[in-house]
Amino acid sequence: MSVRKRTAAVVLATALAGGVAASTAPASASTSQGYVTMGSGPITGDWGDEGTLSTSSHAHSSATALWQAVLFADGFLNARDIDCRFGARTKTATKMFQDYYHLAVDGIAGKKSFSSADNRLVHDYYSGHYEVAYYKGIARKVWFKINLNNGRYEVRKSTSIGYKDASYTKAAACG
Repeated sequence: MSVRKRTAAVVLATALAGGVAASTAPASASTSQGYVTMGSGPITGDWGDEGTLSTSSHAHSSATALWQAVLFADGFLNARDIDCRFGARTKTATKMFQDYYHLAVDGIAGKKSFSSADNRLVHDYYSGHYEVAYYKGIARKVWFKINLNNGRYEVRKSTSIGYKDASYTKAAACG
């Protein structure tokens, strides 16, 4: 059993032991959890159920920094554009991403955009309670950490800030 599957099993067992009711339907990450999270299957399916990022939805957040890192890896944004703010540049870059990957072009990072992006996630290695993965972009790779204790993706803008949870409500990844 893979570490990812074992982690999901431990989380489910802990929830059941704590008296939390489990549903037979698959869990949906979305913004209700507050963070970009790993799935229970292969890494290439982690982001397909994530929430929406746009100029009006979670526009100032570390989840936006994660999306901007994807756009940077594909060459649609510059490193200086990773600022945790989903503004005009990020919207334009999202449209370029959507056009390049043959998606509906609306400038909103939703389930289809995230699902297209997670197809290029690659497991790199395990280190302690982290899985380290990278997004294999058109122009470059960008690395993410996945905390196996809580399932949260972590993103960083620079080495001086370090990795921070990809939160939908906080912008810690941008200092």
